Amino acid sequence: MGGGLSMRSRRRLRRLLLAALVACTPVLATMALAQTKPKAAKPKPAPAAKVDAQAPPPEETNGANAEAAKAAATATNEAPPPPPSEATDGGRLSPLTPRPEELPSNAVDAGVPVDYDRLLADIAALRARVAAVSDNLYQSRISVALQTDGDRAKIGRLTVSLDDGVVFTAPQTFAAADMTAVYDHAVAPGRHAVTVDVDRKDTRDETFRTSQRSRFTVDVPRDHKVEVQVKIIDDSSMGADFPSDRSGKYDLRFRVKAVAKPVGK
Repeated sequence: MGGGLSMRSRRRLRRLLLAALVACTPVLATMALAQTKPKAAKPKPAPAAKVDAQAPPPEETNGANAEAAKAAATATNEAPPPPPSEATDGGRLSPLTPRPEELPSNAVDAGVPVDYDRLLADIAALRARVAAVSDNLYQSRISVALQTDGDRAKIGRLTVSLDDGVVFTAPQTFAAADMTAVYDHAVAPGRHAVTVDVDRKDTRDETFRTSQRSRFTVDVPRDHKVEVQVKIIDDSSMGADFPSDRSGKYDLRFRVKAVAKPVGK
């Protein structure tokens, strides 16, 4: 053998190289395909579930549901029984139950409307007849005279009553600087009540008002005439003083004088 490889050794080496090449061919093909095919993206991991600090744990939730169910069952058991039906004795109504026709009706019968004007006219006519009868039956008489005093006040309302019956109503502009007779009629002898009801308002400011009601009892002798003189005095100063000085007074008073004289004199 010379310095180089022998023919036999070369053939063996070729066979080994060919076998190694054949064995490596599939591996090289697989690597080439792996390099050309893009790698699939790895799936992202699912985010961790957030824990709600306010949400009760499952154990507490189950406990709360159980408590709610228990409370509902208790409320159902404690519900009041339905009211008993009026029907008794096998469906028959109680004899104490009123019949429909016995129940009160909602319809209100207003009746015939009242004619107040006619009613007042009838009362006035009746009083006139009573006065006429009194004039024929009795010789005793009674008269009422009024006088108003007060420069800063005026009459708002004024009535005179005899024995609880109004016999005089003053007009809105009534004023009497002197004694003015407003009533004069025959009456039965004996005690009689004279009532004066007055409302006065200040001429400087009509929001300042005062009212007074006074009742006087007089005795009318037989065959005598009693003259009742009523003086209405108003020295009030509220309308003039109070708005400026924040100080004022109401001073409304009556002065009554009764004089009996024989009839015909």
